[in-house]
Amino acid sequence: MISIVAVIFCCALITSPLAAQEKADLAKLAAQIKDKDFAVRKSAVEALGQLKDPAAVDLLISTLNDNNQEVRSTAALMLGQMGAVKSVEPLARMLQSQNLRDRRGAIIALGTIGGEKACEALIPLLKSPSAEERDSAVAALGGARCTRAFDPLVKALSDEHHNVRASAAMALGDLGDKRAVEPLLAMLNKDDTDSVKTGVVVSLGVLGDRRAIEPLEKMVKSEKSEKVRQQIDISLQQLRKQ
Repeated sequence: MISIVAVIFCCALITSPLAAQEKADLAKLAAQIKDKDFAVRKSAVEALGQLKDPAAVDLLISTLNDNNQEVRSTAALMLGQMGAVKSVEPLARMLQSQNLRDRRGAIIALGTIGGEKACEALIPLLKSPSAEERDSAVAALGGARCTRAFDPLVKALSDEHHNVRASAAMALGDLGDKRAVEPLLAMLNKDDTDSVKTGVVVSLGVLGDRRAIEPLEKMVKSEKSEKVRQQIDISLQQLRKQ
Protein backbone atom coordinates (compact mmCIF):
# COMPACT_ATOMS: atom_id res chain seq x y z
CA MET A 1 0.00 0.00 0.00
CA ILE A 2 1.32 3.45 -0.92
CA SER A 3 1.79 5.64 2.13
CA ILE A 4 0.08 9.01 2.52
CA VAL A 5 3.51 10.61 2.77
CA ALA A 6 4.49 9.15 -0.59
CA VAL A 7 1.30 10.40 -2.21
CA ILE A 8 1.85 13.91 -0.82
CA PHE A 9 5.47 13.83 -2.01
CA CYS A 10 4.43 12.78 -5.52
CA CYS A 11 1.78 15.49 -5.69
CA ALA A 12 4.34 18.06 -4.57
CA LEU A 13 6.64 16.99 -7.40
CA ILE A 14 3.81 17.50 -9.88
CA THR A 15 2.47 20.82 -8.61
CA SER A 16 5.70 22.53 -7.56
CA PRO A 17 6.96 23.13 -11.13
CA LEU A 18 3.57 24.63 -12.02
CA ALA A 19 3.62 26.92 -8.99
CA ALA A 20 7.21 27.91 -9.72
CA GLN A 21 6.31 28.69 -13.34
CA GLU A 22 3.41 30.89 -12.27
CA LYS A 23 5.66 32.76 -9.86
CA ALA A 24 8.16 33.29 -12.67
CA ASP A 25 5.37 34.51 -14.96
CA LEU A 26 4.18 36.86 -12.23
CA ALA A 27 7.62 38.40 -11.83
CA LYS A 28 7.92 38.87 -15.60
CA LEU A 29 4.48 40.46 -15.86
CA ALA A 30 5.18 42.73 -12.88
CA ALA A 31 8.06 44.17 -14.89
CA GLN A 32 6.04 44.40 -18.10
CA ILE A 33 3.22 46.48 -16.57
CA LYS A 34 5.86 49.19 -16.10
CA ASP A 35 7.08 49.02 -19.70
CA LYS A 36 7.17 52.27 -21.70
CA ASP A 37 5.10 50.69 -24.49
CA PHE A 38 1.40 50.74 -23.58
CA ALA A 39 0.77 47.70 -25.82
CA VAL A 40 3.21 45.68 -23.71
CA ARG A 41 1.51 46.89 -20.53
CA LYS A 42 -1.94 46.03 -21.87
CA SER A 43 -0.80 42.56 -22.91
CA ALA A 44 0.67 42.01 -19.44
CA VAL A 45 -2.59 43.10 -17.84
CA GLU A 46 -4.51 40.59 -19.95
CA ALA A 47 -2.07 37.84 -18.93
CA LEU A 48 -2.36 38.76 -15.23
CA GLY A 49 -6.09 38.26 -15.53
CA GLN A 50 -5.47 34.59 -16.30
CA LEU A 51 -3.40 33.91 -13.19
CA LYS A 52 -4.81 32.55 -9.93
CA ASP A 53 -2.14 34.05 -7.69
CA PRO A 54 -3.63 36.73 -5.34
CA ALA A 55 -0.58 38.84 -6.10
CA ALA A 56 -1.92 39.22 -9.64
CA VAL A 57 -4.93 41.08 -8.24
CA ASP A 58 -2.66 43.56 -6.47
CA LEU A 59 -0.72 44.18 -9.67
CA LEU A 60 -3.93 44.71 -11.64
CA ILE A 61 -5.23 47.16 -9.04
CA SER A 62 -2.02 49.15 -9.42
CA THR A 63 -2.61 49.43 -13.19
CA LEU A 64 -5.97 51.13 -12.65
CA ASN A 65 -3.82 54.28 -12.37
CA ASP A 66 -1.94 53.68 -15.64
CA ASN A 67 -1.58 56.76 -17.85
CA ASN A 68 -3.19 54.92 -20.79
CA GLN A 69 -6.96 54.55 -20.92
CA GLU A 70 -6.92 51.18 -22.71
CA VAL A 71 -4.66 49.72 -20.04
CA ARG A 72 -6.88 51.05 -17.25
CA SER A 73 -10.09 49.72 -18.81
CA THR A 74 -8.53 46.33 -19.52
CA ALA A 75 -7.35 46.09 -15.91
CA ALA A 76 -10.86 46.87 -14.66
CA LEU A 77 -12.40 44.21 -16.89
CA MET A 78 -9.79 41.64 -15.82
CA LEU A 79 -10.52 42.33 -12.15
CA GLY A 80 -14.22 41.85 -12.83
CA GLN A 81 -13.55 38.63 -14.68
CA MET A 82 -11.53 37.36 -11.71
CA GLY A 83 -14.30 38.29 -9.27
CA ALA A 84 -11.73 40.23 -7.26
CA VAL A 85 -13.67 41.50 -4.24
CA LYS A 86 -10.52 43.26 -3.06
CA SER A 87 -10.75 45.57 -6.07
CA VAL A 88 -14.27 46.90 -5.37
CA GLU A 89 -13.09 50.03 -3.55
CA PRO A 90 -10.45 50.98 -6.17
CA LEU A 91 -13.03 50.37 -8.91
CA ALA A 92 -15.57 52.51 -7.05
CA ARG A 93 -13.01 55.33 -6.97
CA MET A 94 -12.55 54.87 -10.71
CA LEU A 95 -16.20 55.85 -11.14
CA GLN A 96 -15.08 59.41 -10.31
CA SER A 97 -12.86 59.54 -13.42
CA GLN A 98 -13.54 62.24 -16.00
CA ASN A 99 -13.10 59.60 -18.70
CA LEU A 100 -16.37 57.90 -19.71
CA ARG A 101 -14.60 54.71 -20.83
CA ASP A 102 -12.85 54.46 -17.46
CA ARG A 103 -16.19 54.70 -15.71
CA ARG A 104 -17.82 52.22 -18.06
CA GLY A 105 -15.06 49.66 -17.46
CA ALA A 106 -15.45 50.09 -13.70
CA ILE A 107 -19.24 49.75 -13.95
CA ILE A 108 -18.99 46.48 -15.87
CA ALA A 109 -16.39 45.12 -13.43
CA LEU A 110 -18.42 46.06 -10.35
CA GLY A 111 -21.52 44.47 -11.84
CA THR A 112 -19.58 41.27 -12.50
CA ILE A 113 -18.07 41.14 -9.00
CA GLY A 114 -21.32 42.06 -7.23
CA GLY A 115 -21.86 42.29 -3.49
CA GLU A 116 -23.23 45.04 -1.27
CA LYS A 117 -20.33 47.46 -1.69
CA ALA A 118 -20.42 47.15 -5.47
CA CYS A 119 -24.18 47.75 -5.49
CA GLU A 120 -23.77 50.75 -3.21
CA ALA A 121 -21.30 52.26 -5.67
CA LEU A 122 -23.49 51.60 -8.73
CA ILE A 123 -26.91 52.85 -7.59
CA PRO A 124 -26.04 56.60 -7.64
CA LEU A 125 -25.09 56.26 -11.32
CA LEU A 126 -28.77 55.83 -12.21
CA LYS A 127 -28.91 59.64 -11.87
CA SER A 128 -25.97 60.23 -14.20
CA PRO A 129 -26.54 62.87 -16.93
CA SER A 130 -25.12 60.35 -19.43
CA ALA A 131 -27.74 57.96 -20.85
CA GLU A 132 -24.96 55.54 -21.80
CA GLU A 133 -23.71 55.50 -18.22
CA ARG A 134 -27.22 55.04 -16.80
CA ASP A 135 -27.75 52.16 -19.19
CA SER A 136 -24.48 50.49 -18.17
CA ALA A 137 -25.30 50.96 -14.48
CA VAL A 138 -28.80 49.49 -14.87
CA ALA A 139 -27.41 46.42 -16.64
CA ALA A 140 -24.69 46.01 -14.01
CA LEU A 141 -27.19 46.22 -11.13
CA GLY A 142 -29.31 43.53 -12.76
CA GLY A 143 -26.32 41.32 -13.46
CA ALA A 144 -25.14 41.67 -9.86
CA ARG A 145 -28.65 40.85 -8.57
CA CYS A 146 -28.64 44.01 -6.43
CA THR A 147 -31.91 43.57 -4.54
CA ARG A 148 -31.55 46.97 -2.85
CA ALA A 149 -31.73 48.54 -6.30
CA PHE A 150 -35.34 47.42 -6.83
CA ASP A 151 -36.98 50.83 -6.30
CA PRO A 152 -34.39 52.79 -8.31
CA LEU A 153 -34.75 50.28 -11.17
CA VAL A 154 -38.55 50.69 -11.15
CA LYS A 155 -37.98 54.44 -11.45
CA ALA A 156 -35.61 53.79 -14.35
CA LEU A 157 -38.57 52.33 -16.29
CA SER A 158 -39.56 55.97 -16.82
CA ASP A 159 -36.12 57.11 -18.02
CA GLU A 160 -36.16 59.48 -20.99
CA HIS A 161 -33.92 57.15 -23.01
CA HIS A 162 -35.44 53.94 -24.41
CA ASN A 163 -32.21 51.95 -23.98
CA VAL A 164 -32.24 52.65 -20.25
CA ARG A 165 -35.93 51.72 -20.00
CA ALA A 166 -35.32 48.45 -21.84
CA SER A 167 -32.32 47.60 -19.65
CA ALA A 168 -34.31 48.45 -16.50
CA ALA A 169 -37.06 46.06 -17.56
CA MET A 170 -34.51 43.29 -18.10
CA ALA A 171 -32.74 44.07 -14.82
CA LEU A 172 -35.97 43.74 -12.85
CA GLY A 173 -36.38 40.28 -14.31
CA ASP A 174 -32.83 39.46 -13.22
CA LEU A 175 -33.66 40.46 -9.63
CA GLY A 176 -36.45 37.89 -9.53
CA ASP A 177 -38.67 40.06 -7.31
CA LYS A 178 -42.33 39.56 -8.27
CA ARG A 179 -43.18 43.05 -7.02
CA ALA A 180 -41.89 44.08 -10.44
CA VAL A 181 -44.81 42.42 -12.23
CA GLU A 182 -47.26 45.30 -11.81
CA PRO A 183 -44.94 48.10 -12.98
CA LEU A 184 -43.83 45.89 -15.89
CA LEU A 185 -47.44 45.19 -16.91
CA ALA A 186 -48.13 48.92 -16.79
CA MET A 187 -45.28 49.42 -19.27
CA LEU A 188 -47.02 47.24 -21.88
CA ASN A 189 -49.54 50.01 -22.53
CA LYS A 190 -47.16 52.93 -21.99
CA ASP A 191 -44.18 52.28 -24.23
CA ASP A 192 -44.29 51.62 -27.99
CA THR A 193 -40.54 51.06 -28.34
CA ASP A 194 -39.82 47.50 -29.50
CA SER A 195 -36.71 47.10 -27.35
CA VAL A 196 -38.61 48.18 -24.24
CA LYS A 197 -41.57 45.91 -24.99
CA THR A 198 -39.19 43.02 -25.57
CA GLY A 199 -37.41 43.65 -22.26
CA VAL A 200 -40.73 43.79 -20.40
CA VAL A 201 -42.02 40.61 -22.04
CA VAL A 202 -38.80 38.71 -21.34
CA SER A 203 -38.85 39.67 -17.66
CA LEU A 204 -42.52 38.80 -17.25
CA GLY A 205 -41.71 35.33 -18.53
CA VAL A 206 -38.71 35.01 -16.23
CA LEU A 207 -40.64 36.18 -13.16
CA GLY A 208 -43.21 33.48 -13.76
CA ASP A 209 -46.26 35.26 -12.38
CA ARG A 210 -49.43 34.03 -14.07
CA ARG A 211 -51.04 37.47 -13.77
CA ALA A 212 -49.09 38.31 -16.92
CA ILE A 213 -50.77 35.64 -19.08
CA GLU A 214 -53.98 37.47 -19.97
CA PRO A 215 -52.32 40.84 -20.79
CA LEU A 216 -49.75 39.06 -22.97
CA GLU A 217 -52.43 37.04 -24.77
CA LYS A 218 -54.20 40.30 -25.62
CA MET A 219 -50.97 41.96 -26.66
CA VAL A 220 -49.89 39.22 -29.07
CA LYS A 221 -53.09 39.71 -31.12
CA SER A 222 -52.36 43.35 -31.90
CA GLU A 223 -48.54 43.51 -31.77
CA LYS A 224 -47.06 44.55 -35.14
CA SER A 225 -43.44 43.53 -34.52
CA GLU A 226 -42.73 39.92 -35.38
CA LYS A 227 -39.77 39.79 -33.00
CA VAL A 228 -41.89 41.05 -30.10
CA ARG A 229 -44.64 38.54 -30.96
CA GLN A 230 -42.10 35.73 -30.96
CA GLN A 231 -40.89 36.78 -27.51
CA ILE A 232 -44.48 36.96 -26.25
CA ASP A 233 -45.02 33.37 -27.39
CA ILE A 234 -41.87 32.26 -25.56
CA SER A 235 -42.88 34.06 -22.36
CA LEU A 236 -46.41 32.67 -22.50
CA GLN A 237 -44.99 29.17 -22.77
CA GLN A 238 -42.91 29.82 -19.66
CA LEU A 239 -45.86 31.25 -17.76
CA ARG A 240 -48.27 28.45 -18.63
CA LYS A 241 -45.87 25.94 -17.10
CA GLN A 242 -46.15 27.65 -13.72
